[in-house]
Amino acid sequence: MASLTAGNRRPVRLADIAKAAGVSHGTASNVFSRPEIVREEVRERVRAAAEAMGYGGPDPKGRLLRAGKVNAIGVATAEPLSYFFDDPFARVMMAGISQACDATGAGISLVSAANNEQLAWNIQSALVDGFIVFCIEGGSRLVELARERKLPFVALDLDSEDGSVAAIGVDNIAGAGMAARHLTDLGHRRFAVLALPFADDRTGIVSAEQVRAATYAGTRNRLTGYLRELSRVGVDISKVPVYETANDVASTKAGLETIFASDAPPTAILA
Repeated sequence: MASLTAGNRRPVRLADIAKAAGVSHGTASNVFSRPEIVREEVRERVRAAAEAMGYGGPDPKGRLLRAGKVNAIGVATAEPLSYFFDDPFARVMMAGISQACDATGAGISLVSAANNEQLAWNIQSALVDGFIVFCIEGGSRLVELARERKLPFVALDLDSEDGSVAAIGVDNIAGAGMAARHLTDLGHRRFAVLALPFADDRTGIVSAEQVRAATYAGTRNRLTGYLRELSRVGVDISKVPVYETANDVASTKAGLETIFASDAPPTAILA
């Protein structure tokens, strides 16, 4: 960090502090970057000179440029910033990412946007060494923007068969099938499904057409896994109610009330 000298003639540099304190440039630099290797008397003299001249320390941007990295990971989503704090899945994922970053001393930069143009700018301007992209929605665009930065990135929950993308995800179809199989093995044949959102700003019983047009592939894939397994044991899946919740208490209660108002309520729920 540079400060202006009297009369605003030029900014105070580390070399000025070193000269005023009667030490070498390297010693002055160590006072701010590795103070433990400098004698206390020398540290106090350098810091006194810096305070008197209004110098707050070396500009961190210079150090970062020399090192070629900023020691921070960008976590990007096409959702608004509040997604990281409001969504239960995002909170759990961020907890895991935070643990890994704590273990390595890396920082986290949250990258989000209210629209596509802002998202492009935020990803292009993020001061990070690489990205983790949450591909819950707009995954292909996030991958495209991360590629344009030419930085390492990993995609989470990417609904794509692109083998060139480093991606970590869940086999939602197989996992949902295992859940349904557990219940059919227990003898259940009357089912209902409480689902996460298929699209934004909508709750209630969903049609097959609405499922096919789902914005959120993960929700659609889980339902596919449920219904495939139920069909395998002879359940008439056309009679299985699928209630789309908003992933909150109110809509889940509404879904349960709707499902159990039926003349033949389910004996098992896939949620």
